[in-house]
Amino acid sequence: MSQRAREKIREAIKRKLGEILEFEARDPRLEWVTVMDVRLSRDLRYATVLVSTLGGGVSEEEAVAVLTQHKGFLRSELAKRLRLRRVPELRFEPDLTARRARRIEQLLAEDDEPA
Repeated sequence: MSQRAREKIREAIKRKLGEILEFEARDPRLEWVTVMDVRLSRDLRYATVLVSTLGGGVSEEEAVAVLTQHKGFLRSELAKRLRLRRVPELRFEPDLTARRARRIEQLLAEDDEPA
C-alpha cells in the first residue's frame, strides 16, 4: 500500500472518530475528549489513537480508560462510516505533546532566571 493511501486512511479514521465522539458518544466524560492523532501499524490491523482532554474536567488517563471501555462501539461505528475491508483494532493513549511542551517552556524559563 502506498504512503499516500495509508495517510488517507489515517486521516479518515481521525476525522470520523472525532465526529463520533462529538455527536454520538453519550458518556459525559467524553465531552471534552479530542482526537489529536492516529498512528497505524504497517499491516493496518491496529490504530493507536492519541487523545487529549483540553481542559475538560476529566484527566487524560481517565478518558483513555473510558474510551477503552467503549472501543467496541467506536470500532463498529467506524466500520459503518469507512469503506475498509478491515477496520483496525483501536488502542488509546494520552497525547503528551502539550504536557511536554509546557515542561520544556518551564525548564527554559528556569534557565533564563538570573542566579
